[in-house]
Amino acid sequence: MELFLKTLVRQLLPHGICEYSFRRHDYIGMGLGPSQASWRALSPGQYQRVCDARLNLLPREISSSLRTCVDAGANVGNWTVALLSVFRPERVVAVECEPRLIGLLKTRLGFFPCVEVVDAALAESDGTAEFHQLRQPAGSSLLKPRSDIKREFAANSWDVIGEVSVKTISYDQLVAKEAEISILKIDIQGAEMGVLNSSREGLKRTKSVIMEATFTPHYENDSGFPELHHLMEQKGFGLYRLSPPYDRGGRALYADAVYVREDILRQLKP
Repeated sequence: MELFLKTLVRQLLPHGICEYSFRRHDYIGMGLGPSQASWRALSPGQYQRVCDARLNLLPREISSSLRTCVDAGANVGNWTVALLSVFRPERVVAVECEPRLIGLLKTRLGFFPCVEVVDAALAESDGTAEFHQLRQPAGSSLLKPRSDIKREFAANSWDVIGEVSVKTISYDQLVAKEAEISILKIDIQGAEMGVLNSSREGLKRTKSVIMEATFTPHYENDSGFPELHHLMEQKGFGLYRLSPPYDRGGRALYADAVYVREDILRQLKP
């Protein structure tokens, strides 16, 4: 019925008014008040950035009241900027270790007093590790990239151009002083399984997780969606939303999965 009504509205209303209405409706669904949603919905660009960050896939029970949020694999800070453009979390911890990105990240997020930038790789334990740098920095990882996945991406973007030693930090150590983590966004290029599996206390205080889940191997010894899903169930989380999968005209490569603690999911009204 909801899909039918949306289709009907699209046919009856001018395109711009229709799209504005849907953006406003989505913002209200994220927990914003009607007046704030009306104002935010005026910007299609900002709304698209929020959707790209998958913040629209969270239940309003979480997004309407944010405490600490963690941006692991922060890259140049797009996720954190999208978060802060709409929401007001008490604190954001942005974690990045790629030498080509950390300076830009600190500069970009330095304007936000609630943000702390941690120059390290989120990993299974504290210490140091070799970090594989790809020509496209977003693909750099603690894990060695597989050569057979190269054809699925833009030419030369998957080439390894160097290795560097980086500091590593476990999730439990990263959030040791945080009473509650409202959102853990984790996009660390195949190393998610080790980080999540090694957490003993941190995940217990985490309400939701936004993670990239692959459907085909990208790195040596990485874990795909089935293994990650099973682990999250063991850790007390349930799958809440899954984004459309990404592809370049061939097979589905990955999607973003949103997990929420089961005790919260059981209280959500259909």
